[in-house]
Amino acid sequence: MTVGWGGDVIRISFEELVQDGLPAARTPGEVVRASLREAHRELALAELASRQSVLLQDCELATHLAEIGQLSTVLVRTRLRLACDVAERGLHLGSGFTLADWLQRRSPELAPAVVRDLARLAGASREPVHRELVDAVHSGAMALARAAAMHRALGRIRSAIPPEDYERAVTLLVGAGCDPVFDDAYIARIIDALLRACLPEKKHEERRKAQQGLRDVHESNLADGSVRRIVMTFGDDADYEAVHAILTSPLAAPASKDEQGATGVEETRTPGQRRYDALMTVLRRGVAGTRGQPTTPKATLVVTMDLQTLRRELAEAEGGRPGCGATLTGAPVSASTIRQLACEADIIPMVLGGPSEIVDQGRGRRLVTLGQRIRLAARDKGCTIPGCTVPATWCEAHHVVPWAHGGRSDLSNYALLCPRHHTWVHEHGFGATVTALGVIWIFQR
Repeated sequence: MTVGWGGDVIRISFEELVQDGLPAARTPGEVVRASLREAHRELALAELASRQSVLLQDCELATHLAEIGQLSTVLVRTRLRLACDVAERGLHLGSGFTLADWLQRRSPELAPAVVRDLARLAGASREPVHRELVDAVHSGAMALARAAAMHRALGRIRSAIPPEDYERAVTLLVGAGCDPVFDDAYIARIIDALLRACLPEKKHEERRKAQQGLRDVHESNLADGSVRRIVMTFGDDADYEAVHAILTSPLAAPASKDEQGATGVEETRTPGQRRYDALMTVLRRGVAGTRGQPTTPKATLVVTMDLQTLRRELAEAEGGRPGCGATLTGAPVSASTIRQLACEADIIPMVLGGPSEIVDQGRGRRLVTLGQRIRLAARDKGCTIPGCTVPATWCEAHHVVPWAHGGRSDLSNYALLCPRHHTWVHEHGFGATVTALGVIWIFQR
């Protein structure tokens, strides 16, 4: 038996444990039961003491967290040993549950993914060829999640290679997984390389076709319509990686300190909101893009709205209710949203005035032209909000004096803004001064 604590490794036999630590215990079951009770008591005391963690020194905090991590590892190894015996004896079979479900009922505090990994390795322990992989977790040389990922990969290649090659593949992966030099990302690359080398082209093609058949996009809204969701199932690894690259790109990064200092607005977006903004930026640019620049209308939307509502500033500033228009399908669109979309979206405003007669159906030169985009990019270089680093190719042309207020589509009335700051400027109604050298924003409200 090996016990790790505080960086030291102590090897002790079961007999020594019984004689020195628990003289009253005689059977392994009694030792386990008494040890767990003692561990529970000590952990309860540690939990009570941690309530005054503000009194701990910095070094003590770091040391105690490391010791808790070692305790967690010991618990994982102990749980796996017990789960392996459950699988060997088939205790779950009489209950009608799968091994994972049986373990989940007795380990409700574990996440389902962890229980599935536990069940996978417990099942694998019944085959001698996988003993080396399971023993690596028992000894603490490999994490449970890493070993389970390796077993999943091994399952995919097992039918494609001879048994002796499969044994060598197990040994190869276990050796890499136990090497502390290799992190999870490197292990993932090793697994991918193994799959490419062992699986025949036919298997890869079959998997690709199977994935393609799973591709799907559907709405999953709440019944009352208060939350709208779109769920996407990827049918190709390349498609997933493309979207993942967007979600982890600089577009999803928090606002820089310079940007926050210049605007006086702290970054309050959650990581999920930043990823959402990044994805929408790319989607909008893709819809609008032509010849490398977003110069064409982003959408065509017919909006019916009262003239005074369209021209009014934020309704809250006047103490009134927010204005609202409607599309041809009857969907409501707020006045603030229409004012923002009017900068680049091809909105046909069916503006009603007086006795509901149509007084305007849009202006012919409202949208920015390709030539204007080139000049704006040369002048502004990118988003004009101080501290923002989004380049010009990802920016939108904003009317400083809103188009709905009679603003002209001239260079002297345009400012480049990234999608996030475009929304932000419209929400706060900030103004700006445009010069031949650039844009100076006025953030006072």
